[in-house]
Amino acid sequence: MASYEIAIRNIKSVVELSARFEFDNSDIIALTGKNGAGKTTLANSFALLSDAQIFKKAAGLDSVRFDSSVTLRLGQHQPCSFRFNSKISALDSKDTLPPKNSVLVELPIPFGSRFRQFALVANYDAELRANIAASRFFEAEELIIFLNEVYPDRNYVGLKAVDIGKHRFYFIPLESNYYIREDHFSSGEFFLIQLFRLATSGAELIIIDELDVALDASAQVRLYKAIKPLLQRFSSKLIVISHSLAFISTVDDGGLYYLENTGDGVSRIERRSFGYVKSDLYGFRGKDRYIITEDDILRGFLRYLINAHVQCFFEYEIISVGGQPQIESIARRNDADQIFGASEHLLIVVDRDILDRVRYQGPSKICSSPVNDIELFIWENRERLLPDCGIDEFAPAKKPKDTAKTYWRKLLSSKTITEHELFQFVERENKEKTDDLIATLKNLLCLH
Repeated sequence: MASYEIAIRNIKSVVELSARFEFDNSDIIALTGKNGAGKTTLANSFALLSDAQIFKKAAGLDSVRFDSSVTLRLGQHQPCSFRFNSKISALDSKDTLPPKNSVLVELPIPFGSRFRQFALVANYDAELRANIAASRFFEAEELIIFLNEVYPDRNYVGLKAVDIGKHRFYFIPLESNYYIREDHFSSGEFFLIQLFRLATSGAELIIIDELDVALDASAQVRLYKAIKPLLQRFSSKLIVISHSLAFISTVDDGGLYYLENTGDGVSRIERRSFGYVKSDLYGFRGKDRYIITEDDILRGFLRYLINAHVQCFFEYEIISVGGQPQIESIARRNDADQIFGASEHLLIVVDRDILDRVRYQGPSKICSSPVNDIELFIWENRERLLPDCGIDEFAPAKKPKDTAKTYWRKLLSSKTITEHELFQFVERENKEKTDDLIATLKNLLCLH
């Protein structure tokens, strides 16, 4: 598993910021957070590897001071630190740095390499024109595939590439030796071309700040899927700094990091679920995972098990929707309309006595409580489990389940025992089946 660590001290308004990015299940990490928390400072700190003057250029002379520092631990490379050098009024390092271009950072306007590319293409226009006239160009096959993944409604079949010295430029040829240079493409297309250059550069780590500026929402949604094969092929890792809800919603579980300011200039970066970020950053109240069940008693039992045994990573909600017909109807509606989200993120929990009668056969997982009915279990075992828990006598109902519900209510109203303690009885008396249910809950709510 590749991991990259950074520690920032006393730069701009950031007093302390440290992070460890772990690429365990994916080659892409998305980092988001509120304005002013230090996202661009983080990107500039990585950019120190190629430009010691980056803070002076991007943030002003007073952005670093005598007690400023940046420490990096990047994969298998030796740790390196940058500290304030009063002779150059900038951060400097005496350590051995990772090889040139092993870490590439795409900064926002006007410091990003895509903005320098505008001038570079123009400077080589005469050579480009000569190569086109001599037909010294070739099909840009890989780039065409990448662009078509992001913009499937556009046609890039005629896109060509030409190598001039150490540079490769892209263009679309027209009639009579006319052509459209890459810097005359749309801003989104030009940005994607630069992103393609980065992804195919062989760099070990790529950081991109402000993805949102150049791409529309539909392109951001498709970008994640489009760029993954390139990163895998060139063994690269990508950190994208973005506010885009469209983009971060596509990130694999465990690949979303959230930068929070905890006060007094101290910031922290932690893995968070999409539901957490959506709620805290945007004020939306959706959850990552949903559990639907029959009634409030079973919902309470599930909350008891989760609080006692599950360290949740994902935000979740448990909803009691009624009996078997309602359970099946809600599950099918979710398969069709995603009212709760992806079907694999919905868990159905029913009493054991109706498990075999549930006819839903969709992708959402179905499991059961450890007993046929929680209230009935307590009622039928009351003399053994609750010998000293006396309550006022009452007339039993015709149906045992109705009697059990009345007994449950009277137990709780008597204040001699709590619902928590009743759930403990159910768990203790049915340990193996309860453990199976806990494992299912962990599989749904924990990061693996």
